[in-house]
Amino acid sequence: MVIGNSGESENRGLSLIEALLVLAVLTIIVTATLPDLAEIRGAAALGAASSRIKGLLFRCRAYAILNSRATAVVFEHRGDGSWRCFIAVDGDGDGIRTRDIHRLIDPVVGEVLHLDGGGAGLGILQDEFVPDPSGRGRLRGDLGDPVRAGRGNIITFTPRSTATPASIYLTDHRARMRVLRVYGGTGRVISRVWRSGWPKWRSEGM
Repeated sequence: MVIGNSGESENRGLSLIEALLVLAVLTIIVTATLPDLAEIRGAAALGAASSRIKGLLFRCRAYAILNSRATAVVFEHRGDGSWRCFIAVDGDGDGIRTRDIHRLIDPVVGEVLHLDGGGAGLGILQDEFVPDPSGRGRLRGDLGDPVRAGRGNIITFTPRSTATPASIYLTDHRARMRVLRVYGGTGRVISRVWRSGWPKWRSEGM
């Protein structure tokens, strides 16, 4: 009795070449769907830098209210492109001044944050149409100045919960930005996010 072999080719499984082709296709699909590792790291670093500064602003506001003294977050731009920021307290009743900080009249309290100029941190994306968070077209002014607090880099909170109106811009230097906005009448701090191609800023978490 002769057993036919017409179904043998159907049951023999994949050849080595076919298996390699399937593996190559799967690799392409997985690679295409996975986000860029550098982008993930940049987004995480940007979020961490934003959280650190936001925490410093909250602590400053609380200190001003609890101690009934004007207290400020001070941003200092270093010569190497990095920044440092810290909380200083009005020691002589004339407001927080850079000169008085250097003379130790307005003492620094708590930790000093150091933000590397080469990594995610303070900054504004260049050569991009970055919208104004207020919804008034393009972000204008000095794009090399990420701390917009009047004419200086000092954001003061008062015991009455008011503050210097300010916007603090951060970027991953790739495609993402965040802004921390301080509202003068209430001292509230809100965070918004933006990335290249978006027509406007979005609330954090959207």
